[in-house]
Amino acid sequence: MKKLVRIIFVFIFLSMSVSSETDSNQLWDEIDWSKVVPVQEIPGFWDGRENLQPFVPSRARSSRIVGGVVVQPNSHPYMVALLFAHSTGVSLCGGSLIARNQVLTSAHCMVGTTNCHVIAGAHDISTTEITQQRWRVFNLVTNPPSMFPNYNIHQDYNPSNFHNDIGILRMNTQAEINEAVQLTVFPSIGNFETFEGEIATVTGWGRISDNSQSTSSVLRSVQNNVITNNQCAAVYGNVIIESTLCMSTAGARGKCNQDAGGPLTVSRNGERIQIGIASFGAAVGCQQGYPSGYARITSFRQWLQERIIPSVEN
Repeated sequence: MKKLVRIIFVFIFLSMSVSSETDSNQLWDEIDWSKVVPVQEIPGFWDGRENLQPFVPSRARSSRIVGGVVVQPNSHPYMVALLFAHSTGVSLCGGSLIARNQVLTSAHCMVGTTNCHVIAGAHDISTTEITQQRWRVFNLVTNPPSMFPNYNIHQDYNPSNFHNDIGILRMNTQAEINEAVQLTVFPSIGNFETFEGEIATVTGWGRISDNSQSTSSVLRSVQNNVITNNQCAAVYGNVIIESTLCMSTAGARGKCNQDAGGPLTVSRNGERIQIGIASFGAAVGCQQGYPSGYARITSFRQWLQERIIPSVEN
């Protein structure tokens, strides 16, 4: 019988109120990183998601770092930090730069938010670094609808099971491409490799252990094997579909809370190729050995191709 593990959105919540009119610099200066808590602890989060309640016992959580290491500054130049404003606070997600004015992230990071602060070229997100470039993106509805809207969430995104958990943000100004800020690289259209068994890398500013009370201020990475969807479905059931990709967390190595939206990559010929977008993990903790789930890039290459702003406009 398949075990069904409660799974969670892996974006985070900061317990401070912020309005969409808050000045960008003021918002950045006022963030209290010590008050970051997982979004599943917010009252009402599980409304409508009762079918995802846990069926596995809680286990003791150690204070170990979740198998990750601090990366060399700007060694993952496609990585972007995203601060989303909600009516009740601010959430932190990761993303990847896919065009000079577009960022790829998880749909669940974007839903219900009024605006987003985009930070590229960052290593320590608690400081203002000379390599950082920042923008603010507002969730605007235009009439007629824009071909390239500021918020572009997959039309078939399902918040109850994380299917099609993919979205694009568009900035009004362009990033300067340099050593610290670069575009991510995707598998080619028509490439349907499963990447099973390959060592993959996920990056983020998430919590470094299950009982950590705050996020990491510096960018960290962790590596583990891509596993088969059958292995993943043995844990998560019908949450796993063809467009899902799963990574092992064996050895307590895997992504933790707040790593949502960030890129999962593999190395090919000295180049990092993005194969996934961080989507969900087991609610019993990121050190318990249950797989972590990603939106599979190869399943969305055509969708992305139709929505990435052509290079002539970048």
